[in-house]
Amino acid sequence: MLEKLDSVGWSGLTHAYGTAEEIPAFIAALRSPDGEVRAEALDELWSCLLHEGLRFEADAYAVPFLADLAVDPATADRAVILHLLTAMAIGSDHPYLVTGFPIGRLRPSPDAVDESWHLLYSEWSGRSHDGPASEGSAELRVYDAVRVEVPRIVPLLADPDGDVAEAAAYLLAWFPEQARTTVGPLVDAAFRSGLRRDARVSALLAAGLATRTPGPALSAGLELLSDPDGEVRWAAAASWALACGATAPEEVRVVLRTRAEDRSEHDEPWLAPWGMRRAEWSVRLLERIGDPAGAEIRRRLVAAATAQPRSGGWAEHLAEPFYLAFGDDERTGRVPFERLTPAQSWLVEHLAGHPEVFAADGGQLDDLLRWYGLPTGHGLLAAYASAR
Repeated sequence: MLEKLDSVGWSGLTHAYGTAEEIPAFIAALRSPDGEVRAEALDELWSCLLHEGLRFEADAYAVPFLADLAVDPATADRAVILHLLTAMAIGSDHPYLVTGFPIGRLRPSPDAVDESWHLLYSEWSGRSHDGPASEGSAELRVYDAVRVEVPRIVPLLADPDGDVAEAAAYLLAWFPEQARTTVGPLVDAAFRSGLRRDARVSALLAAGLATRTPGPALSAGLELLSDPDGEVRWAAAASWALACGATAPEEVRVVLRTRAEDRSEHDEPWLAPWGMRRAEWSVRLLERIGDPAGAEIRRRLVAAATAQPRSGGWAEHLAEPFYLAFGDDERTGRVPFERLTPAQSWLVEHLAGHPEVFAADGGQLDDLLRWYGLPTGHGLLAAYASAR
């Protein structure tokens, strides 16, 4: 399994902290019977291969060995290794939870699907670049390296270890080019009543994210809209919305609207490793498919978050409403007020009607407004809100 570890020219490769010569020792340590040794090796691999979301030369070379370990039942911590592979392939899932992974934007051309993997193997004994790596090439190479392992990951959906089955489903979500071979097994996994709930839910979500079109395999999952488990029903609706977009049927929209308005998130079963709560995910899906309820539900969510009891400064208190209304990306230009969403315009008008907030904040609120490209100070914000 790990016999070829030493055949790679690790010392000629780099990771986050320099040369990658210690990477094979970390990988080999994942077979240790000592849990502390394995945990330390995993921490080192996460840190070296995925530092602050960046990927490095050594990552793609490490992938086949990590995949060997993940598919071997004798390996401990297989689910964690699968999550490491997923993170190496895509980074954070948050930007892609309603769009799927945009691999098409990483490809220089449709014919380049296998180019980076072929190049990887041509360099198997060491580094042989003709020039500096282009921006994003490390990300594409490691993505393709994990993509090549997809056929070996699919059988793990039937693994008796529920953590492994769930982690396998999560990994398969991000490879739309492999949808023909992954969506059917993912939907089949969701129908297995003996499979753990979170694995069934993850399988449905992964099917919707991977396929992006409502083909026959995914269509079978519509039956799960009547599943006895509410989480599975929601996942079936989300999966169909992800694949169908604006053509999603009313029965799917009803499920999403109901969950979008459910604010009892402290009672919501945790759905690791997906990086979003179901209520927020449902709102985003409704907005994505153009359902009018999405915008109104988001406006109510922003109003409810604003009305929560305040325990700190105003900027701290308003961070959540601003995130719900505007997202978390910095805005460099100002959007005309009339082009704001209902949630955004409500929040701006609410602040324009409360000058005391600015007087009490000591300028910290201006930093928040500036981040989102909004006028700073009460007077300018009020003028902006009135200029319809």
